[in-house]
Amino acid sequence: MELDLTGIILRVSIMYIYALALVRIAGKQSLGHLSPMDFIVTLIIGDMFDDIFWAEIPLIQGMVGFATIILVHMLVTFVTSRNTSLYWAISSPARPLIEAGRLVQKNLQIERMRAEEVQFELRLKGEEHMREVKEARLEPSGQVSVIKDPSYKPVPRQDKRLFR
Repeated sequence: MELDLTGIILRVSIMYIYALALVRIAGKQSLGHLSPMDFIVTLIIGDMFDDIFWAEIPLIQGMVGFATIILVHMLVTFVTSRNTSLYWAISSPARPLIEAGRLVQKNLQIERMRAEEVQFELRLKGEEHMREVKEARLEPSGQVSVIKDPSYKPVPRQDKRLFR
């Protein structure tokens, strides 16, 4: 089916508004950090959009498919929020990369990360030296969270007067 420019603009506009509405309904917490499930949903939806834009499938059929993917994703998210074992079967657990200022080599191997990548993440978090880190974890979102060793934390402004 050949579409004219107006038809393409209309289909793209409808799907854009429809996608925004479904994302709002789904309650997406963060669009910047995708979990593996979110990534899979994004791939499927991206392919569906292409089929809809170029009229390979009827608009309403694409919208039903799109809504179905979002609803299944919401259902899986809901069920995994209530069932811990299913959550851990689908999600990757947070893994310690640094404990007491030392790299946890076993977990680096499991996550297929190099020490340089961990150091890069620490620098992005404002941590210059690994020895100052009590714990750093690779979270299920793919971000690295860092807990600084209390002995290396800066003295709060109100406590500086105690050292005069």
